[in-house]
Amino acid sequence: MSLEYYLFCRKQYDDIIRQLDEILGKYELMCVITTAEGSALERDYYDIFRPHDNKYFFMENLRHIQKCRKLCDQKVLTLCNHEYVTDMIDLTPERSQEITYCTICEHTK
Repeated sequence: MSLEYYLFCRKQYDDIIRQLDEILGKYELMCVITTAEGSALERDYYDIFRPHDNKYFFMENLRHIQKCRKLCDQKVLTLCNHEYVTDMIDLTPERSQEITYCTICEHTK
């Protein structure tokens, strides 16, 4: 596979990770509310919705995607013919920092 392929996949994995983080936040809220409702929640509905089980399912998916993203990053690092540049980034309006990064894959030194 080409460097472009792995760069594309890395970006897609980053998007998926952001989306899974958002989903996990929503399930966390559902779990809190489900726990607070306690016995008021009908057993039939709890068996259908299972927010704790669903949260676990998405956590496992997140771990898997993070592993895929890491493998993708390793392939990018080995395939890229790095072209490093040095640049200044603003940390705050009063403070900057010098960084060195690859213009192709964004790897930093």
